[in-house]
Amino acid sequence: METWGPGGGVDEITLWRQLARLMEQVNAAAGRRLARNHGISMNELLLLLSLSERRDGTLRISELVKTLGSNQPSVSRMVARLEEAEWVVRRSAVDDRRGVDAQVTEAGREVARAAEQTLRKALAEALDAAAVNDATASLVARLRYAPAMPVD
Repeated sequence: METWGPGGGVDEITLWRQLARLMEQVNAAAGRRLARNHGISMNELLLLLSLSERRDGTLRISELVKTLGSNQPSVSRMVARLEEAEWVVRRSAVDDRRGVDAQVTEAGREVARAAEQTLRKALAEALDAAAVNDATASLVARLRYAPAMPVD
């Protein structure tokens, strides 16, 4: 079996296993720090950031489902928790009363800004640690030094 590396061929299963291990390590480290420092999960932060990126801070719940790659019940529970924390408000969609919009509050924007900085630092530290681990080093190098593809 060949492994990925300079001058070597790509074994997709080895690469996939490295990626899975890297994601697990990075998500666990970042998730712990977000929970400890801000009382927020990774997915809740991604939801707040998705809303904060919009000029009016609003997205339909169904759009959040697509954006987060999650399911309707999970996103609805997240929105409810964030609403309880007063970081999001829910309301009927203006253009379709059957739809529900979520809008980030100013307090939610503040939490998202602070938590995003924590996430950036946690990700950098986790990737630094993974860069010296034989099981993930080549993947980290590829991710850090290859041109990034835009996210839709």
